[in-house]
Amino acid sequence: MTTGVDTVKELRERTGAGIMDCKTALKECAGDIEKSIDFLRKKGMASAAKRAGREAKEGLVTVLVEGKKAVIAETNCETDFVARTDDFKSLAVLVMQEVSLHGEVALSGEKVSQKVAELSGKLGEKILVRRAKLVPAGQGVFFHYVHSNQKLGVLVELQASKTESLKNPLFEELGKNISMQVAASNPICRVRAEVPAVIIEREKAIFREEVKGKPDNIVEKIVLGKLDKFYQSQCLLEQPFIKDDKQSVQQLIAETGKKLGDTVELKQFIRFQLGENVSA
Repeated sequence: MTTGVDTVKELRERTGAGIMDCKTALKECAGDIEKSIDFLRKKGMASAAKRAGREAKEGLVTVLVEGKKAVIAETNCETDFVARTDDFKSLAVLVMQEVSLHGEVALSGEKVSQKVAELSGKLGEKILVRRAKLVPAGQGVFFHYVHSNQKLGVLVELQASKTESLKNPLFEELGKNISMQVAASNPICRVRAEVPAVIIEREKAIFREEVKGKPDNIVEKIVLGKLDKFYQSQCLLEQPFIKDDKQSVQQLIAETGKKLGDTVELKQFIRFQLGENVSA
């Protein structure tokens, strides 16, 4: 088999590998294109293993909405330059498609793992899919917001009692506004009852430390007052609306429902920010 310029060019086009790597692969595989592709893939996977200790703090947050289900994902690399390449963006799309089809287990599946290893070899950086979530909708509609730099993404599900409300411009405007609210204000949850007990106890401990030395009955009143303000800042429905802080998000939803002659409910929201700590 020939290992001429045309063969090297074809191998480069099919794998994205460098000229010298392609020449080496063709030489090792006696000019066989298919075997050379496998050779380069294995080399890429070995190189990716060597890069495992590096930090991958850049990347993209992406969102895919398909009817009654949605996917939000964070795919990482080492530099913002690589995050902007078409190859990396294609990987992010593949991740969402696979999770949409097979669920979050797809992150460790062969198709995603193989593509990550191949791309790591091609681009010379550590690449990983940090997290993804498949979100099924109930009777509601998904809205989403992705910041222009693709380092922050939000999914919101709103539900209305009447089917015609779901297509109303007022309902759509509400969905967009709440998505931006979540992006800007980073709430912990929808309502007070959803705040994890460990977070409440941690905040109480901080508040008590701040007023240490006062009488116990006074301390508890102050702690409860501070906790109330904490809920208002961290629970989405209690937050002041970013476009009009004289009303809460809950009041905005109720007002929109009144205009629609319907009952509107915020069912769920998810917010992914690139590199945020998600261990808690």
